[in-house]
Amino acid sequence: MGSLRHWGIWSIDPHVLVGGVELRALESDEMNLSFLVFPRQRRRGFAFRAAQLALDYARTSLNAQAVVIKMLTGNESSRNLALALGALHIGDEPSEGGANFHVFELRLRDIPRDG
Repeated sequence: MGSLRHWGIWSIDPHVLVGGVELRALESDEMNLSFLVFPRQRRRGFAFRAAQLALDYARTSLNAQAVVIKMLTGNESSRNLALALGALHIGDEPSEGGANFHVFELRLRDIPRDG
């Protein structure tokens, strides 16, 4: 399966790079999903659509059963995106830098097949 998949997120008009989305293998059937949209391109749906496509890829091509999404406490945009994708808050954990992560999980069998 490999341990990492990373894609650029591109807008169509104008055709520019606006961010990235990544899947990283965790345990045998889990992946970590992360995303970044550059500040000038935020709040236009890029992260949501890229995350949907990455989730579909994780399920269909990598046979992942679950995706974990972590964000620093206070990152309301990422929290809202995780919730919009259908992920559930499963707890908190410390980051290596001394901050705190909110941890969300999405069981891939619980989302529609068409992404």
